[in-house]
Amino acid sequence: MKKEIRGKYKIIRNNIKNKEEKTLVIKEKLINLEKYKKSKIIAIFKSFGSEINTTEIIDYSLNNGKVVILPKVVENNLKFYKISNNEIFVKSKFGIDEPIPEEENLVQNDLIDLIIVPGLSFDKEKNRLGYGGGYYDRFLSNVNCMKIGICYEEQIYEGDLPAEKTDIKMDLIVTDKNIY
Repeated sequence: MKKEIRGKYKIIRNNIKNKEEKTLVIKEKLINLEKYKKSKIIAIFKSFGSEINTTEIIDYSLNNGKVVILPKVVENNLKFYKISNNEIFVKSKFGIDEPIPEEENLVQNDLIDLIIVPGLSFDKEKNRLGYGGGYYDRFLSNVNCMKIGICYEEQIYEGDLPAEKTDIKMDLIVTDKNIY
């Protein structure tokens, strides 16, 4: 079931119109959240393919004094590393830009105030459908911070997404039309 939904939502996301405008709306909603404003250390992903472009959120956060950390897959788990404005990235085996894993930039999970999470689809009950590797669910099960999924409204699944015990719910989902 999840495989079929993933396929459907990849197609939906690839065909969304006006992505730039919608991305700006999502960014504005996100940066105006009280939790975002109060957060010092923000974990976020570097967008890939047809995902919401996170560059503006990353740049805004860095330029407004936030510590921004990005994930790198290390031995089948995510570790988050602090980045700067002039960061050099390396491509992962999935083709995703990742920070260079320098030990002094590794941020411990308990220091993260807020994590912004990617997904192919979310439902109104805050369930998330990722890409199937379990990287984020494993990571999210070991952090105690606010979890915000971001996506286009078209990626909101009508009904309840299939979820297992290992699937971690979001605290909020921000789209161009709503905050769930």
